Amino acid sequence: MAAPIKDQNSNERRAANDGVTTTEARQGFRGKPVLIVLLAGLILALVLWIPAEWWGHSIEPARDPATETTRPTTTPAQPEQPRPNP
Repeated sequence: MAAPIKDQNSNERRAANDGVTTTEARQGFRGKPVLIVLLAGLILALVLWIPAEWWGHSIEPARDPATETTRPTTTPAQPEQPRPNP
């Protein structure tokens, strides 16, 4: 059996019958509350990230330039040029 076709404007009609505007009938509101949640999450992430960075730098092994090993640089070998036939 086929599903009944829903009218696209049925929500607006239902809201008009109940005395509720379409703006009030929305599930959520945009604007300030959403911005506050996003900013609070960003601030919380920064508050936790900064001590993690400090702790990571405090446990990092010390680097001594005198004892660091460096990879020796070598010049690439030039391929031999083909010899012209006499």
